[in-house]
Amino acid sequence: MILKELSLHLTLPKTVSLNTLYAGKHWTFRKKKKDEYKKIIEKELARYDHHIAKGMSIYIRYNARTDVDNNVLVSKFVADTLVANGWIADDSPKHYNRLTIVYDTTVEKNYCEVEIRLRDAVARH
Repeated sequence: MILKELSLHLTLPKTVSLNTLYAGKHWTFRKKKKDEYKKIIEKELARYDHHIAKGMSIYIRYNARTDVDNNVLVSKFVADTLVANGWIADDSPKHYNRLTIVYDTTVEKNYCEVEIRLRDAVARH
């Protein structure tokens, strides 16, 4: 059965800001941060039955002392994890066409609430 839309809700801690990640850091630092965050994302995804989707959009609400644009890494790490784990074919605009990031003081301090909206999702057996 194809689900027209399937929403996944993840609660994630804030990640390193884009400014920090590229402020003269060695690539191994960036890889370590990405790998650490990927494990957290995978733990959250494990709460859901695995699906394969044709498309997705990501909506992020966060409450941390970072600029909105510095939270783009949350979406990058989430999208890369979804691709790596077979939830979606790739994160090109054909499959991933919308990102919204909103500062929201109702979210727990130093956390992000991430909603992934999968389109045309089929359960993986």
